[in-house]
Amino acid sequence: MWIWIRWTTAISQKKPVRPPQQPADEKPLDKLITLQLRKAGLTVCLFLFIIKLAAQPEGWLTKPAEQEAFRMALNLELAEVRTEFQNLNNPQALYLTSLTEILELLITEDESLFDKYENAYEKRLQSISKITPKTPEALYISAELRLQWAFVYLKFQHEFDAAWNIRQSYLLAQECLNRFPVFTPAKKTYGLLNIMLGSVPDKYQWVLSVLGMRGSVDKGLEDLRLIQASDNPTLATEASLILYLAQGLILQQPQLALQELSAWPMDRHTRLSLFLAAVLAIKNSESEKALSYLDALSLQQEGISISYADYLKGEVYLHKGDYPTAIASYKNFLQTYSGKNFVKDALYKMAICYWLPGDKSNAEVYARRARTSGLEYAEADRYAARSLAENELPNPKLTKIRYATDGGYYETATRIIESVKDEDLPGLKDRTEFTYRKARLYHKLDDSENSKKFYLQTINLAGTNPWYFAPNACLQLGYLYMAEGDSKRAASYFRKALEYKKHEYKNSIDSKARSALGQLQTEK
Repeated sequence: MWIWIRWTTAISQKKPVRPPQQPADEKPLDKLITLQLRKAGLTVCLFLFIIKLAAQPEGWLTKPAEQEAFRMALNLELAEVRTEFQNLNNPQALYLTSLTEILELLITEDESLFDKYENAYEKRLQSISKITPKTPEALYISAELRLQWAFVYLKFQHEFDAAWNIRQSYLLAQECLNRFPVFTPAKKTYGLLNIMLGSVPDKYQWVLSVLGMRGSVDKGLEDLRLIQASDNPTLATEASLILYLAQGLILQQPQLALQELSAWPMDRHTRLSLFLAAVLAIKNSESEKALSYLDALSLQQEGISISYADYLKGEVYLHKGDYPTAIASYKNFLQTYSGKNFVKDALYKMAICYWLPGDKSNAEVYARRARTSGLEYAEADRYAARSLAENELPNPKLTKIRYATDGGYYETATRIIESVKDEDLPGLKDRTEFTYRKARLYHKLDDSENSKKFYLQTINLAGTNPWYFAPNACLQLGYLYMAEGDSKRAASYFRKALEYKKHEYKNSIDSKARSALGQLQTEK
C-alpha cells in the first residue's frame, strides 16, 4: 500500500517526487492500479494507448495529412510522421508527435531515449495548458498524454509516476466529459479507465474513493460497445481494438476478443492490430492462428521492427515442439532487441529447447547465460529465474505436456500424458505437476467435471509447498464456477488463490484473482 500513501501526499504537486526503488523481492504485491496493468505485460503497454487513436470527431484529425500520419503511425512509420509534425504546435501535431515517441519507447524499450522524450512530454503539457479557453481537444489531449506516459512509466519501472499520471488522466477525462458531454474521445478514455478501476476488488475501492476515483467494468464496456457501433468507421475500428484488449488482457476473456478480431479481413489490419491478434491467439491457446498473424506481420517491413514478435514466434514453435526454429526465433529476438525484459526468459527457453530433445551440453550453456543475463521485472523472467535457481532443468515429459497444452496441441499433450509412467514422476512436485497438467488439459477441452476433479487433487497434493500449481488451480476453479453462475463458490476459490505466498506467478495470479473478485462485486 506504500504507493497509495505516497501518491496521496503527492497528487497536489506539479510533479511527484519519485520514491526510492525497492528490491524486487521487497515490493508489496497489492499496488492495485499498476498491477492491473502490469499483469498483462508488454502487450497492454503497447495497446492501451490506442484509446487516443480511436476518436475522429468532427474537426479532429480530419485533414488528409493528419489522417495519413495517423495511418503511418499505426504501421510504425514513425520517423516520417515526426519529420512532418514535430515543428508544429497545434493540438493535432502535438498529439501525433507524442504518439510516435510513445510507440518507440514501448516497442524498443530504449532507455537512451527516455529522458529526451520525457522532457518533450512535459513541454507539450505546458503548451496545452496555455490554450484558453479550455477546449475539449485540449482537455482530451492532456488526458491522453498522461495516460500514454503512465504506460511508459510502468514499462520503465517508475510505478509511482505511472499511478500519479493515471489519476491526472482520470480527472482530466472527467472534466472534459462534464464540460463537453458529447465529446466522444474523452468518453473512450473514461470508459477504459472505468474498466481498469472497476476491476479493483471492492475491499480496495475505498482507496480509490479517497483519491476521488471510481470505476465500473460494466459502464466501461457499455461505452466501448456503444462507440463500436458508431457510423464512423475509424471510430468503430479503434473502439473495437480497445474493447478486444480490455476483454483479452484485463478481463481475461481472450476467446471472446479473438473471435471478433479474427473476423476482420486482412486489409483492415495494421501492424499493431496484427500483433494484438497474435498475442490474443497465444493467450487463447491457438498457436497456429498466432503464427499466421505473426507471419503476416513479418511481411510488412515498413517502419520500426517489433523485436518482441520474434520472441512470440519462439513461444509458438516451442509449443509445436519445433525446437530448432524456436531457438532461431529467440536468437533473432535477442539480436535485435534493445530492452532488458524477457532476455532471461528467452535464454532460459533456448536452454529448454536444447534440453527437451536431449542436448544436455547446449542446454547447460544457455542455462548458465540465462542465470546472469537480463532483469527479473517481467513475470516470465521471474519464473525463469526461479526455475534456474533449482540448478536442474524441468521434467522433460511434463514440460512437453505444458507447452503442447499452452499452444492448443491437445492431441500431442494427450499422447504424452498417456505415455507417462511412475518412474517419470520421482518426486512429489512431479506428481503434483502431472495432476495439474491433466487438469489444465481437461479445462482446455471444456471437460469441466474432470478439470475440477484434477484441480482439487492438485490443491491437496501441493499442500503448502511454494509451487504455483495449487494457487492457479484455485484461480481456474474460480473461473469455472464463475462461468456457471456460482458466484459464492467462485469468490471462495479466488480468495483462496490469494492466500498462497511466494510462488512463481504470485503477482499475476493475485492480480487476476482480485480482478475477478472485482467483477463479481460489480455483478451483485
